[in-house]
Formats: sequence, C-alpha cells, structure tokens
Amino acid sequence: MGISKQPPKPFPIRKGVACQLKWTHSTVYLTDGISASCHKAGFGNYLIQNNELNFHNIPNKLEDRRKMMRGEWPGNGCEHCKHIEQAGGESDRTIHLKMEGTTYPPELDKEPEAVEVTPRLLEVYWGNTCNQKCIYCASHYSSQIHQEEKRFGLFDKDGVTLDYNRFRLNPNIERDTELLFKWFDKNLQKLHKIIVLGGEPFLQKETFRFIEMLENNSYPDLTLVFFSNHNVEHERFKGWIERLDKLQKSGRLDKVQIFFSCDAFGPEGEYVRTGLDLQLALKNFEHILHKTNIEQGINSALTVTAVPGMPQMVDYINQCSKIKPIYWSMTKAANRDDKNNPYLYPGIFGSKINDWGLVEAIDLFDVNTNGYPDTVKVNHKKFMQGNTIEFNSLLPDLVRMKQLKIYLKELDRRRNTDYTKIFPQIHSELKNL
Repeated sequence: MGISKQPPKPFPIRKGVACQLKWTHSTVYLTDGISASCHKAGFGNYLIQNNELNFHNIPNKLEDRRKMMRGEWPGNGCEHCKHIEQAGGESDRTIHLKMEGTTYPPELDKEPEAVEVTPRLLEVYWGNTCNQKCIYCASHYSSQIHQEEKRFGLFDKDGVTLDYNRFRLNPNIERDTELLFKWFDKNLQKLHKIIVLGGEPFLQKETFRFIEMLENNSYPDLTLVFFSNHNVEHERFKGWIERLDKLQKSGRLDKVQIFFSCDAFGPEGEYVRTGLDLQLALKNFEHILHKTNIEQGINSALTVTAVPGMPQMVDYINQCSKIKPIYWSMTKAANRDDKNNPYLYPGIFGSKINDWGLVEAIDLFDVNTNGYPDTVKVNHKKFMQGNTIEFNSLLPDLVRMKQLKIYLKELDRRRNTDYTKIFPQIHSELKNL
C-alpha cells in the first residue's frame, strides 16, 4: 500500500545562504563509500551506525547546514553557486529556492530550522560498471577507464593528473549495498524521488534487483529517474524500458523519467564520450519517445570540449519536444575552484568560450515548445545564462590552458584520437603554448 500524495511545498528556510539541496537531497556513492548533497558539493564518508547506513545526517552535512543559516558559504564545492551569484547570475541554489515542486523534509514542520532531517530525494551510484570513457570521468565511475589505466598506467605530468582519485574500490561495497537495500525497506515510502546513476545503470545487476523490488510493491508518490548513456544493446534496453513503463501505467509509481547522458552531438560528442555509438543511443532514445509514456530528458556535462557540439544537440531536443516534452539539464563537469580537472572548466578561455557554441545553444533552446513545463525550461535557460555571465567576467588562464593541451595529447595517445582536428577553436588557442 502506498501513502496518499502530498502536495508540493516551498522550502521554508530562507535565512542566510540556505540551499534546499542541503536539506532535501542526498547522493550515495557505494563505489567508494561516500555521500554528498549535490554534484558540486564536497564529499563526506557515510557512516555505519547500529548496522544501518547513515548518509544524510553525517557531520560535514550538518555543519554545512548550520553555516548556511549563519550566512556563511560552505567551502569544498559550494563555491560553484557562490561565484555565479557574485557575477550576477542565477545559480542552482537560487533556482531551487524558487521551486515549489519538492516536498520538503517533514521535520521542518515541527522545527523550521532543523538540521537533522529525512531526505526526500536520493541519488544512488551502485558501482563503476560502464562501457564509455568520458573525458571528465574517472575510474570511480567507469570500469573502462579503470581498464585503460591498467594498460597505460597512471598519468601525472606538469600538474595534470589523469587518475585524480586514485581509484580503490570500497572493500565493503557488498555489505553497504545490502545495508542500502535494508534502508529502502524502511524508508522508500518516504522518498519523493530516487535517481539511479552509473557507471551505466542498465549494465548493473543492482538496478535490476531494485526494479524487481518496485514490481513487488507500490510507491504511488515516488518518481523514479535513470541517467543512462543509452549505449545498451537495443533489445535488452527495450525490455527493461517496457517493464518500467508498465510500472508507471499500473500506478505502482507516480512517474518514470529517463535522462540520456549526452554532452554534445557529432564528432565532438563522440570525443567527449569515448565509446559513444550515437546511432544506437538515439535508436534507444527514440524508442522511449515513440513507444512509451515515460518522461525523457538529456543531461549534459559542461566542459570546454562539449561546447562546440552543443548547438546540434539542442536542435535535436527542440525537434523531439514537438512529439513529447524533453527536459534538458546540465551540470558543470569542472568548476572554477576544482582541484581535480581544472583544465576542463570552460572559463579557462574567458569570454571566448561563449562564442564557440554556448550562446548559440542557449539561443536555440526553445522555451516555448508545446507541452514542456515552461518554468522548468526558463529556469534552465537562466542557469545557462548565469554561466555565460560568469565566463564573461574571466580572463584566459594560460596555466590551465597549457594543462588542457597536455591532457588532450595524452588522451589522444591512449585512445587513438586527434583533438586538433575535432576542436579547431581549442587547437588555435593551444598550439603556441
């Protein structure tokens, strides 16, 4: 039996620099035993307490919430939103504060400034099984990158580190996976949304265990989201899509959403995501588009290399949106203060990056496509425009540009590619460094 649907509520904490995500969201990385509150925020080790998994109310998250209410910006990731806001743009934080589509933790009804709360949205990374090697990724999230490192070794030169996380699989991943499923048994009814990510989730056995669990119960308030590269054999992919569509149609779930992880089209997109078979991916994407009622989107990671191929992808989104609403979301794969892969941060080229396809993609993005929740689309456009404002405020960073050149040349050696032919704008800026 499911619980009755709760109406969405605006996030009640408005003091300081409070961020809704710190209270409502949690991400669990079983691969390496850590948790975070969003994709930009810093990590903390999740805890095993009384044979139960604690990933939402761990010490660093509690302290971040207290700092925010005091008007202090937490470090280690929150600078992403801070810089955008200081440049006059809309950040993830400010956009989420305006959204009323999230049911906030019930503890805030009793104590409006509570810091220990129940998450309403949970993201899960089961492991690193994947069939792609994305330019911004690491062996934590890609078994293909892990294999590449075994073949070629680690890469450290002139301040550039290819294996920046020094991947070591969580030795307790099997135990922690079982504890997470135990947590699901007690808490899944309380969640508003659960998001399953990779590696590639449709290649991971835990995904199918989770789907089977959903098929044996009813969660009428729950939105289930997958982020997939769609590079899975078509018949296999179609079979699991049909099961998810049936779950939604039966009322066992409120809705199912599937995001296609794709950063750009054309040769640029295939360079960014080594292993991408765009034809297969689009065949799977269009099966969902034409044959199901599942909500769809495309999720992109913003890097210096994704920008040139972005307009073509946005044009495709606009065309598909005439058939069914298509959501477009974006994260920065590298931030201004990123210590891991700072050379992929688009702002290293200053305002020039905006002219290489970013502004064009934003201008092409049709916020009036029939059937799309306009506010969502407008908010995303504002977020993208906020990034261009930030980039316009920066000067080229020659140190990071040199690091980018070293990085791309080494990737070309390992992957038999040639960035100079695929990215002429980047090559023009780097060739004399």
